[in-house]
Amino acid sequence: MKEFVCKRKKVFFLIGIYLLFLLFVSQDAWLYDTTIAKITKVQTEKTGEKEGARGETEAYYRQTMQGILLNGKWKGSKVTLKNEYTYSGVTTQKYHKGDTVLLNGSKDRPGKTIRSVKRDIYLVVLVGGLIILLIYITRKQGGYTIVSVILNTLIFAYGFQLLGDGKNILRICNVIALLFSLTTLICLNGIHRKTWAAVLSTLCVLFLIMMLFDFSIHRYGDLDYSNLEYLGSMSNSADIFWTDIMLTGLGAIMDVTVTISAATGEIVRKNPSVSIRKLIHSGREIGYDIMGTMINVLLFVLVSGMIPMFILKMNNEIRFITLVRYHIPYDICRFLIESIGIVLAIPVSVLIASIIMKIPSLKRSGK
Repeated sequence: MKEFVCKRKKVFFLIGIYLLFLLFVSQDAWLYDTTIAKITKVQTEKTGEKEGARGETEAYYRQTMQGILLNGKWKGSKVTLKNEYTYSGVTTQKYHKGDTVLLNGSKDRPGKTIRSVKRDIYLVVLVGGLIILLIYITRKQGGYTIVSVILNTLIFAYGFQLLGDGKNILRICNVIALLFSLTTLICLNGIHRKTWAAVLSTLCVLFLIMMLFDFSIHRYGDLDYSNLEYLGSMSNSADIFWTDIMLTGLGAIMDVTVTISAATGEIVRKNPSVSIRKLIHSGREIGYDIMGTMINVLLFVLVSGMIPMFILKMNNEIRFITLVRYHIPYDICRFLIESIGIVLAIPVSVLIASIIMKIPSLKRSGK
């Protein structure tokens, strides 16, 4: 009973901190150099319609809004704002009464147009909710997860800083992949045999799939990177795609290797006399169970990321088959290589984990 009361106190304490932080962020306009206003009144009128490329009509609207300045020299003053938007909202945005917005201009000379919505409160709601759920449901493991995410974010940011200083992107990516693996697995699993088995398996699988990709490129010719958008005249397009494949597949491969390593370690703990052959067989069956779901997760991520781009380009008279031929070969290639990585992770992690987990038993039997 005392333990239950103690847990409830911790939960209420976390919720209290969360609510106080939300209150602080909702009143933090004084921290911003940009002028912030809260919209109190909105009048919307339709200004016309235009016909699109495929014959559909797009409605255009104009908004006249009243707001109150929340910071700067003119804090508390009323301001009139103007905004124009379209029905689709692809490049424009509709604002509503109660929105807190960032204005163009400065604190001393606030503008009459809106830059964007102030979204820090929404970010805090989501991040705070995630942290509370992690800690409440998974206890210490949730805390370790938060620490690993923070460390990986810092590693990623430092890698981009080095890239901005002109360092080689492939060398940075190799170091980042190693640090991601060590940080994530050690934070979540501690320093155990299963952790080192998962780290070694992950690095081995990454090496195999990147060597397979490199062999395919040299054997059958490089990809045509001219259709990759936003790269401009960059000369290292192949290096960018290489790093993209390596870092994207890292998470899925780690998931497989950790699952198999943890399961193998648990089998050995429950039955120390189990043979390596039976251990490999059990690990292989576990890998088969998770292989299909992991590959489908990659497919869903690929498809969901392409939906907005497909819709926008098809609305601009670009045929579906053209998109498949010229705009998504790289996504398909990435998906196939990462799927191969998941499949390879099963035998590699089963073999490595079985050997590492059985080392203590083999030493004892040798004595």
